[in-house]
Amino acid sequence: MLLLVGSYIFYSSWSWNFLLLLIISTLVTFFIGNKIKVSEGKAKTHWLRTGIFLILIQLLYFKYFNFFIENFNEILKMFGRADKFGLLKIIFPIGISFYSFRMIGYLLDIKNNKLKELPSILDYSVFIAFFPCIIAGPIDKALPFLNNLKIKREFSASQFTDGLRQILWGVFKKLVVADNIATMTSPLFESYDKLNGSTLFIGAVLYFIQLYSDFSGYTDMAIGLSKLLGIKIQPNFNYPLFAQNVADYWRRWHISLTSWLTEYVFTPLSIQFRDYDKYGLIMAIIINFLVVGFWHGAEWHYIFHGLVSGIMFIPIIWKGKMNKKVKSQNNIIPTKEELKNIPVTFIMFALLMVLFFSTDMKMAISYYKEIFSFSFFQLPNYQFKKEIAFLILFTLSIEWIGRNKEYGIKELFLHNNVVIRWGFYYILVFLVFLFYIAPKGFIYAQF
Repeated sequence: MLLLVGSYIFYSSWSWNFLLLLIISTLVTFFIGNKIKVSEGKAKTHWLRTGIFLILIQLLYFKYFNFFIENFNEILKMFGRADKFGLLKIIFPIGISFYSFRMIGYLLDIKNNKLKELPSILDYSVFIAFFPCIIAGPIDKALPFLNNLKIKREFSASQFTDGLRQILWGVFKKLVVADNIATMTSPLFESYDKLNGSTLFIGAVLYFIQLYSDFSGYTDMAIGLSKLLGIKIQPNFNYPLFAQNVADYWRRWHISLTSWLTEYVFTPLSIQFRDYDKYGLIMAIIINFLVVGFWHGAEWHYIFHGLVSGIMFIPIIWKGKMNKKVKSQNNIIPTKEELKNIPVTFIMFALLMVLFFSTDMKMAISYYKEIFSFSFFQLPNYQFKKEIAFLILFTLSIEWIGRNKEYGIKELFLHNNVVIRWGFYYILVFLVFLFYIAPKGFIYAQF
């Protein structure tokens, strides 16, 4: 009960006027989940479709209604019609994309008999509203999360200190790295039409690192805070900046979303299209990533971000290497394969980020045009802060050393002299205070 009350208070501090929507959605989907469990045959499918429809209809209204109206108006304009439908002033409920997917996953798991025993309304409510995850994930599966609530949670000093350590690393990545990079990328994007190709390319690279530091920093804080409460939640990142190909990247980036979509969208589609061999696999992966793009927002640049992400899989699908996992190395010095593959993959996804941070397709197209022009070979015409380069190098070096651990500093100096270990922690805290600026919101909270 304490977890639920705390989660509702936390959510209301961000969006108190939508707390009622969250509670009603929770009660309705809990009721429908029970109906799915006790029903048979067509009735079971009927209740599942009803539940998913109700979840999606509220998501479509709050997140996508104006998108459809705007595009419908454009179609009318193309046919010479003067009619124009007005847009609604809709306030977006924070976290709705994340908790909607939790609810849908819960209903599908009941339908597929993956939840043998249904939770109480209290446990289900905690699963939906758990405060470390509701704003920006991870999107946990129901069964492992609910199992956490069943067991007796006892205080563990090692787990508690591990949680604090992970929170510290998350705070560092968010406040020191991401927020300070934002002081360069935000004005750069505002004046992108006055900058040359080399500057815009550096801006895309910086934003890629900023987004990773912001989102993975939030995730580290969420997981660390959950550890303090004795609850284990799903990881969301596995050092994606060190990925060696497209498939490897998506196994490492936003893991909870990609694994959710793999289970509930890609796998059913790939089975449906299996008669078309590799073409069917390509269709399934492209549809899957169109959903990824659309999930992020009601803008064409997000949809194209998803489309291009899917298209990037075609070469490895055609070679039959999509399911081939990259062997993880633990050497400080990168191997020849890593030196060859990591920079190429990094640059590909840094360039893909243009479609993510652009405000519209016009900006994205102009941005790409300038990057792929002769001005790419000019010196940057923008003032970059040298201390940011140091912070990035410092952070990536630590993450590279700890890349086979749960998070970058999990075991760094853990077995060294206590003075060295705590000296390192104090350095991180010192850097947080030294580079602290007015905190910016989490990027993924807008989704």
